[in-house]
Amino acid sequence: MKKSEKTNSIEQKAIKRAQILEAAVKAFSRHGYHSCTMNRVAKEAGVADGTLYLYVKGKEDLLVTAFSHVLGLLMERLDKEIKKLDNPVSKLRRLMELHFEVMENDPDLAGFLQFQLRQPDPAIRAAIRTPLVQYANRIEAIVEEGKEKGTFRKSIGTRAMRRVIFGSMDETVSAWWFRQDGNELMKKVAPLMEVILHGLLINDDKSRKSEH
Repeated sequence: MKKSEKTNSIEQKAIKRAQILEAAVKAFSRHGYHSCTMNRVAKEAGVADGTLYLYVKGKEDLLVTAFSHVLGLLMERLDKEIKKLDNPVSKLRRLMELHFEVMENDPDLAGFLQFQLRQPDPAIRAAIRTPLVQYANRIEAIVEEGKEKGTFRKSIGTRAMRRVIFGSMDETVSAWWFRQDGNELMKKVAPLMEVILHGLLINDDKSRKSEH
């Protein structure tokens, strides 16, 4: 096989894999993990049932792989956005905006993540822990930067801050998704930032001015 043909084959496999994982997100979100079958995912992806097993071992592996895939894409995009910013407050705001933007633009993805974040199966919870920790690390890095720059309080533990930030975003998305009342998720960013910053900032007025 020529080098160009090999490259095209690898690219086609990557595209097919992404297609299957995105179909899995939609199918799991709409039908639930236990009710969803591999056949349903295959139909959603437009492939034969056997094709799925070229990429994953089974349904649990498919769910875990899909979770890692979508969260990985979110983190990849977040890393690019955060690089452009110097202020930790601006970085935190952009993280929250991007998180809500992605969820609002893809309700199936939002539903999938909300269900898996509350996953009752211990084995699946353990399997999806790695990408969740990686996402948590990004929030903690922003908090640490804020502390180092004298913007955020050092008296509050970084993990505690991260739990408040992620927990607030998670609960906001969850409430929005379950209501499905047409309200825009992005409109929740400003009031949520207001509440969080009142608890994080050393000096509200000074830190707010430094963001602009």
